Amino acid sequence: MLSKHGTLESAILNVLWDLENEGIYTHSVKDVYESMKRNYTDKRAYTTIKTVMDRLHEKNILIRFKQGRKFYYRTTMTNREMVANALKDIASRYCNGDIVKLSQILNSLTEPYLVGA
Repeated sequence: MLSKHGTLESAILNVLWDLENEGIYTHSVKDVYESMKRNYTDKRAYTTIKTVMDRLHEKNILIRFKQGRKFYYRTTMTNREMVANALKDIASRYCNGDIVKLSQILNSLTEPYLVGA
């Protein structure tokens, strides 16, 4: 099933994946908030980010656990896994489950960018 995310949900997931790629797999809302403040032009309130992260937890996209008085989060799947699941769903919906056909469509979309490379 294709997971649909809002823009802020996607931004939060990308921040978490970037932080996880640095080798640290648990992050507080403050960690995400500070990273977004540094790297995104669209500023969001801390409480908004917390609410969205809690919703991602409710959707089983983030794991949440409490340590002391603070909640920490981590993703339930990698960026690659999320993209693979979405592509499988798209293939199922629009290509009769044929991932090769979807791959050919994707390749045809990137061909103009490969010319002259």
